[in-house]
Amino acid sequence: MKPVLCAFLILVLNGCQLNPYTDSPHWTGTDWYGEGLDDGRSGIVARSDQRLARDLNAPEVDHNAYMKGYRLGLEDICTTHLLFGWGVSGKIYPEGCDTRENAVELRQAWQNGMNEGAKSNRLN
Repeated sequence: MKPVLCAFLILVLNGCQLNPYTDSPHWTGTDWYGEGLDDGRSGIVARSDQRLARDLNAPEVDHNAYMKGYRLGLEDICTTHLLFGWGVSGKIYPEGCDTRENAVELRQAWQNGMNEGAKSNRLN
């Protein structure tokens, strides 16, 4: 009786095992909009099509989708309030914001934040 019960238990436990290959995600290609959004939010200068193809190992680049995401990402971070905060915390100025219409104002807000942060550090 015990051997039959042990065999049955082993079969049941093996049947509950998850096959790691059945639930793996399927690669659908590069999310060019998402790549642009990430690059814009990080403040880097937009990457060229050649660099994107090399970095992401992609034979074709959807430049329009990348740039649409990139512009939105820059809109998220290239604000005077956010860049002032970046300056206060000592973060470097995001070069991508130099491409904006109000680049001088943005850089000044960041510099004001850097000055404020340096003054605050001297007081501590």
